[in-house]
Amino acid sequence: MKLFYIISSVFISMSCSNSTQTPDSVATEANGQTNASIVAQNAGDNKWNDNFRAFVQAVTKGNSKAVKSFIDFPIKNEGNEIWYLADSKLVMDIDPDKIKPFTEADFDKYFSSIFTMDLRKTLERLELDQFFKSNTATSEEIEVVKGTKSRLEASFEPTTKKVMLVVLSKGKEFSEFAVQYEFDVTPEQKVKFRQVRVAG
Repeated sequence: MKLFYIISSVFISMSCSNSTQTPDSVATEANGQTNASIVAQNAGDNKWNDNFRAFVQAVTKGNSKAVKSFIDFPIKNEGNEIWYLADSKLVMDIDPDKIKPFTEADFDKYFSSIFTMDLRKTLERLELDQFFKSNTATSEEIEVVKGTKSRLEASFEPTTKKVMLVVLSKGKEFSEFAVQYEFDVTPEQKVKFRQVRVAG
């Protein structure tokens, strides 16, 4: 049985709304940055939340054209692992020591194999508000393919600005199998898909 998986998760920064002057705020102003500018900066750090929501909508609707806007081609995936999802038959012909770029043409051909139904359905069940508040969230376990249970674990690392979406599946014929979708949050507060990693 051939299984496919895909993507998504995010974080909401906490911002300071205290407008009264304190010794700290006076010191900050002396350095040329006011509380208001700090609040504006922190609020700006949350803009990727809306961008991530747009990504989730594009994926769950199966809108490949919209999903493209979240990718910079070609994708240079570590270990060429994206090709395991695209077409496992091709893997034998790929040099493991050399990255085979995944082009826009490859994306058009293999979209449904990369952004799979398991990813789409579990992503629909992810509580985004919870994810943005706590930086982590897990969807309920559901049956997308008969005889297989899948769930999605999402996490955001504020320090590295990395979003991870991990689809975990298990069935009677195989032990738990994981596909991890990795994203960067850019300085412009855009979510960019980088690569997938496979484990099982």
